[in-house]
Amino acid sequence: MSPSFRGNRTEDPLEARANPRVGTDLAVEIYARGFSGALPGRTRDLSVGGACVATASPFDVKSVEHIVVTTERGECLRIRAEGCWQREEPSHELMLSGLSFCEPDGLQLDLIWDIVLDSGKYLARFLCEKTELHELGLEDAMSLSQMTRYKDVPCGHTLYRQGEDSDGCDSIFLVIEGAVSLTVRARGSRDVDIARLESGEFFGGLPILAGIPHADSAVAATDVRLLEIDSHAFQYIRTAKPWLGYRLGSAMLRLSAQRMGAIVERVRDLL
Repeated sequence: MSPSFRGNRTEDPLEARANPRVGTDLAVEIYARGFSGALPGRTRDLSVGGACVATASPFDVKSVEHIVVTTERGECLRIRAEGCWQREEPSHELMLSGLSFCEPDGLQLDLIWDIVLDSGKYLARFLCEKTELHELGLEDAMSLSQMTRYKDVPCGHTLYRQGEDSDGCDSIFLVIEGAVSLTVRARGSRDVDIARLESGEFFGGLPILAGIPHADSAVAATDVRLLEIDSHAFQYIRTAKPWLGYRLGSAMLRLSAQRMGAIVERVRDLL
């Protein structure tokens, strides 16, 4: 795979998340200098300012000229774009590329806003009705939905390992479809199942929440679709919406404590 390209990516979380961006899964064609035809991909998130796109192979992200996004209703949105960054997604052997839209016109903006708001509404309702954060009000649920990105992981792939805390393995995850198994290593050699998580359940995030490595390992028990809140998004939440950051952090740490109790019980039974 080619090395990552970061371009002019900002480190300011408020500037980086100035526009609402929500998890979306739409077909996209990428047109760039240096290759004929289009490179197919899928969006992972979308905002009025740009998109994160997953492709099966790397490409020169700085050569992007425009993209065509196909909406769920079959409408084709052609928009000028430029590449900002690119990195490997090892869990699915994909490349993720960040694209910035170049001066979309009024009609294009209207269509993008419709997609973003519809996706945000769906995810906000899912957060309120199907997850441990069901006590969230509409405003907080909508705000949280705008910090997300879809992540598709095939069965058998590891999302993170016990003891890891590196960048890229520190995200908070929510199961949308499929199942994830959490395991711990007992006596340094045997993996013990402690939980099977299904739709609506959160996991991960200890490195960005508490600054400590993961206490368990997470493996896709089936093909799984996740909603990801990465370290940049969580930093934005804590900075711009501290009350929401506190509630999310408290809920995640409570879940981690409950699972730690399950770990203690399972490991004690093995001694």
